[in-house]
Amino acid sequence: MRKRIGYLEGTDSKILSSFIAKGYNTMTLGNGLDGHGKFLAHIDPNDKICAVVGYLHKFLPLTDQKISPNDLLYACRLHNIPVFVMVPKEVMAEGKRALEEVSDFVNFVEPESTLEAILEFLGNK
Repeated sequence: MRKRIGYLEGTDSKILSSFIAKGYNTMTLGNGLDGHGKFLAHIDPNDKICAVVGYLHKFLPLTDQKISPNDLLYACRLHNIPVFVMVPKEVMAEGKRALEEVSDFVNFVEPESTLEAILEFLGNK
């Protein structure tokens, strides 16, 4: 079975199509609010996900939610699934601060270099 890249809503279809062309499958994931895909906090090894990608705002809960980015990414941390958070270059520092509690675990990438960064990471595994 081909390995999968889990992605959150809004991920560029060009990136996703490129993953398919490179031999990966893709799987829609959700943050519990957007109603898309499998809830990120519930992924497990049976999902065969080798990386997760999404834009910064998808990893941040609403202010009235009782869930943190660490809660949302718990399954990724538990199963050692790398997470790539897309943040525009001009706000990268602010994006890193917004996800400070998981900054030791996630990889921050600029949207235009996401595909290359993930493929390079996976090629080194």
